[in-house]
This record gives sequence, structure tokens and C-alpha cells, in this order.
Amino acid sequence: MKRRRGIIFLLVFLVCGSCIGGSLVGKDAPEIKIRQWITDNPPEIKDLAGKVYVVEFWTTWCHPCVENIPHLIELCNKFRGTGLEFIAISGDKSAETVREFISDKKINYHVAIDNGSADGYGIKGYPTVFVVNHKGKVLWQGYPWESDFEKTIAKAVAAGPPPLLAGIELGRFSALKKSLWGGSGFVRAYRQIQSLAAGNSDTKDRKLAQKIIETIDRRIKEEANQAKHLQSKDPAMALAICADIVRRYDGIEAVKPAKAAYLELKNHKPLRSRILAVKKTPASF
Repeated sequence: MKRRRGIIFLLVFLVCGSCIGGSLVGKDAPEIKIRQWITDNPPEIKDLAGKVYVVEFWTTWCHPCVENIPHLIELCNKFRGTGLEFIAISGDKSAETVREFISDKKINYHVAIDNGSADGYGIKGYPTVFVVNHKGKVLWQGYPWESDFEKTIAKAVAAGPPPLLAGIELGRFSALKKSLWGGSGFVRAYRQIQSLAAGNSDTKDRKLAQKIIETIDRRIKEEANQAKHLQSKDPAMALAICADIVRRYDGIEAVKPAKAAYLELKNHKPLRSRILAVKKTPASF
């Protein structure tokens, strides 16, 4: 039976994923063209500038694509909170087919129906995936099961700006980059920049400080609003978003709404029951 499955997998792979087009590595990432977003709260394509993102081309009828969905879900969970955007562009024609599929597979990343992106990226087979750095350059392309895929994502995220500051060059504040990722040193770094932003001098550094503080506050608010939008239909995801905000950035004014939502969701009885049930379930190996 296993041998039979392996043969079937190989045959399907030869049909839908047997080759990758010409390499785009080192080149500017082509434009992403979306006909329709299937998942909620998709990113604005223009807002990808300055961010690290992954683009996967796939279809619901491609067996290797389907086989690798659990791995992609795992990667999205692993890099949650790093600012990484993961976009899966489907070659399917039916939005309803894709919608039902992602609901069944519990896909946790952005999914859209293509509108010509595959042509721009030179797609010759499914699945094909690209890693794009914060400067808009393609760092890697290949199949999602290759070991270099995850390694390249990790390197791109580490080289890029902190999640809240995608697209902003830190200038004289580059020494604070590690602290601005969040955690124990975040509040001190934030206060240091905020102090300069509130000064009287009309210097380039003060303007940069103001931009950094305004961007941090705005993006925390956007994440909190996303959690608020999800509270009724997916409270577990809303709780995860709020918990991540509090864990990384607690101690500044902008976090207060997310912290209040976190405490409310944490005491949400149905959700609390689910969390306790998971904790009581013995791990299986």
C-alpha cells in the first residue's frame, strides 16, 4: 500500500510540480496580482514593501501542494509575530472550492485566487514558492519541502527590521534593533526613542524618532483591531494575537486595549474550557 501511494505521489508530482521556471533569485520580486482574497484580513499588496514575505503558487488539485499544507501551517505558527507575511496564490478558478478547501484544512495563512501573478513569476509547475526579503528581492525559490526554504525565511527575518517597523530604516537607532523586536528591553528602547521624539529640536533624528514611535503605536493598534474583528468567530486566534502583543510590548500606552482584550478573552468560558481540555490531553508521539 505504501509503495502504491508513493507511485501515485510521484506521478502526480510529475504532472503538477515537475519543474520550476527560470530563477528569479537576486531580482526584484514581480508584482502580485490578486483576483479575489479568500481569507479574511488580507494584507494590502502595497504594504508588503519593507516586509519579508513568502509567495506560494498552488492548487487544490495538486497532490504535493496538499501534502505540504501541514508543513506550511507549522511554519506560519513558528514565525508568527516576526512580521512575516505568507501568501498562497491559487490557480483554481472557483473561489468557493478554495474557500471550502481552506476551511477543511484549517489553513492559517493568506489565500487568494490568482489574476496573472503566475505569469509574472514564470510558474511552470505547482507548488512553487518564493522568499522575498524586506528590500523586495527574491532570496530563494523552489519547492516548500526543501530544507533551505525554512532556513532562508529565518535568515530573511533576522536581517529585516523589527515586525512593527517594516519599511523604516532605523538610522542612529539601529543599535536598538534587537530590543525593538519586543521583550524585556522593548519598553526601555521605546522610551529612549520617545524622549528624543518629544524634544524641541527640528533635526533629522527627531523626525525619525517621531516616525518610529508613530509607526509602533499605529501597528500595535492595527493588530489589536484585527484581534477585535476575530473575537466573535475565532476567539482562540484573537487570544493568540493579543497574548503576543502583551508578551512583546507590554508597558506602553498603545498596548492597553490589547491587554484588556487579552484578559477578557482569557476569562471567556467556552474558550477557557477548550484551553484546559488541550492542556489535560496527554501528548502523543
